[in-house]
Amino acid sequence: MDKRFDDALRRALAPNDEVNQRLKQKILHCVEEQGTMAEKQKMKLSVAAMAAVFLLCVSSVTVYGAWKYMSSSDIAGRVQDRKLAEAFRSEHAQNINEAQCYGEYRVTLLGIISGELLSEYPHYHADGSIDADRTYAVVAIENTDGTPMPDTSEESYGELEFFASPLICGYNPAWVNIANMSGNFTDITEEGILYRLLECDSVEIFADHDLYLCVSDGMFYNTEAYLYDELTGKISRNEEYEGLNALFSLPMDPSGANPEAAAEYMAGLGTEPDILTEKLYVELEGTFEVEASEGNEKGAAAAEYALQFVGNPYVWGEDSLTEGTDSSGFTMSVYGYLGISLPHSASGQRESGTEVDALENAKPGDLVFYETPSHVAIYIGDDMVVHAMPKTGICISEVDFDTIAEIRRMEPE
Repeated sequence: MDKRFDDALRRALAPNDEVNQRLKQKILHCVEEQGTMAEKQKMKLSVAAMAAVFLLCVSSVTVYGAWKYMSSSDIAGRVQDRKLAEAFRSEHAQNINEAQCYGEYRVTLLGIISGELLSEYPHYHADGSIDADRTYAVVAIENTDGTPMPDTSEESYGELEFFASPLICGYNPAWVNIANMSGNFTDITEEGILYRLLECDSVEIFADHDLYLCVSDGMFYNTEAYLYDELTGKISRNEEYEGLNALFSLPMDPSGANPEAAAEYMAGLGTEPDILTEKLYVELEGTFEVEASEGNEKGAAAAEYALQFVGNPYVWGEDSLTEGTDSSGFTMSVYGYLGISLPHSASGQRESGTEVDALENAKPGDLVFYETPSHVAIYIGDDMVVHAMPKTGICISEVDFDTIAEIRRMEPE
């Protein structure tokens, strides 16, 4: 498209213009103003330019919205985060500019980006370490009747209540949302539009799931505004809800998914209703002994060896029994000490050994796998396991602290 047309289009699109025939004529008039008197005699809009005008007149959400609103980078700059502003300008950012209208509001998802150390203001864990991998998104919220949103310095701003959060297919959004994903947000108001910059732990590791971003009225996740299908894990809008319940699909490259990291992350949240926290932490009685049976001497030795590391830290992706390990690193290192090689992944370990058909037939040393989250533990007997849990470290739990997916017995090489 001719640069003159592009410039004219920008000049014509004032925030309050309606996308209609009057706007079309305004665009054409601006185009004519770009040329000299001689050029006006020759200048004709190309087919592509005319098509662009037509598309603009029938669908304003993307083109019109992109120029109506501040960009995600602009918003990051407004909150004095130059590093994040630069990240939003990079090729890794997703510029979306999709609008939805529900209740009394129009919500536009402007952009989203995930990555490590994107902000000048990193989020810290309770132990003082940096939570490096984060997701950032920007939404614009405005009144559909055109009245301006209050400035964040005004008293009436305190009366507004909006909840914005990424959601993950397969996980109950009432339990897994920005509130328990180390999230926070910053609001600013510009020309009557409220912009929210929100952040939370990275959702990119879940890129093999359907991902969403919800914006609803209220301060917390609204179970009446959205529907969660426990069978399929799908999240959808409740069409009968009369308030604001926008729901956007997030474009994520599935190649960025990390199922092992995602499973361990979910284990660390400890908020899934299937995980019974009261069964997570057990102290062995002084009389407890790992029982060895004929043919299972090596399994019993694995269980006995594993118990000496209780209390040591959890570190995702590592396999040190003393300095830090994740769940599959823990089982891999324990069995590696006994001369049995296992892969450093729970899914890979489920391909090893032989299946045990029922919990009552489990023996010390058997590996117990949990589906949600994908997690592995070592059975020690008396309906208990030892395993590496995020935030807690290596601990002892009752075997049914979560739903058991499979039990497998490792065989000597």
